[in-house]
Amino acid sequence: MVPPTVQLVRMRSLSHGNAVFWAAFSNDGKKLATASLDNTVKMWNVSDGQHVGTLKGHGDGVAFVGYLADGRIVTASLDRTLKLWAADATTPTTTFTGHQGDYLACATISRNGTLIASGGFDKTVRLWDAQSGGALATLSGHTATVQAVAISSNDRIVASGSDDRSIRLWDVPTKQLLRTLTGHELTVESLVFAAKDELLVSGSSDGTIRFWNLDGTPLAKLDANCGRVKCLTFSPDGELLATGGGDGTVRLWSVADRRGLSATPAHQNTVYCVAFNPAGNLLASAGFDRSIHLWDVRRDG
Repeated sequence: MVPPTVQLVRMRSLSHGNAVFWAAFSNDGKKLATASLDNTVKMWNVSDGQHVGTLKGHGDGVAFVGYLADGRIVTASLDRTLKLWAADATTPTTTFTGHQGDYLACATISRNGTLIASGGFDKTVRLWDAQSGGALATLSGHTATVQAVAISSNDRIVASGSDDRSIRLWDVPTKQLLRTLTGHELTVESLVFAAKDELLVSGSSDGTIRFWNLDGTPLAKLDANCGRVKCLTFSPDGELLATGGGDGTVRLWSVADRRGLSATPAHQNTVYCVAFNPAGNLLASAGFDRSIHLWDVRRDG
């Protein structure tokens, strides 16, 4: 049961030289990696906010960063490449290439760290083997840029959201389209599966958050009151949904009854990413204003 009140209390702030697109906690929760339009990924100690390293190697802004189960780091860039880095390395061990068009727009890692998915201006979703760096599949069907990708916890379904306003669900084993979800009136900007894969949540430029059964049945539609819903994520226990949008506010929602719990002014403009630490007691937010904020998630009641 979600407590009646949830509050975000800012602990510290970090910064990049340009907009910050993504933030990810290490698997032990001790490090935070942040990806920026300044072409770098910065590494931080969570305990004290100390900057402990920088990954350089991309030729354009870095849109995504994430940790594999073994501690290796995956980055994805507007330069249309993904790179794999050893846990303590400063140069990449593997570079993934294949996307065409102007930019790569999004990427994600499966929970068990074996599968990577990416999407871009070439209207495709691409699947990659996280161990070898090999290309597994190119999924075509969207009619515009792919802006969001998500992988189910059992690695069997990849969801993609696009400027074409649709969500497509793909079967990973067969590399075939399962179904197309429609209802959003503008770009689908963010996607996340619940931990037990019982539902998918989407956020859109139309200002709504939608809950879906994986059979395609729409379950709920929420007005996010933020212009555009750029990012969303579940807490590790699945009780909270955190969202960020065009108004610079981070919002927390109850998943059980789909009501808003808190709205915290966080950034000067668009919030690009929200991420919980593995314990669920910290939240990181990253924004176009070049800042990253670490928040203490206080559940009362």
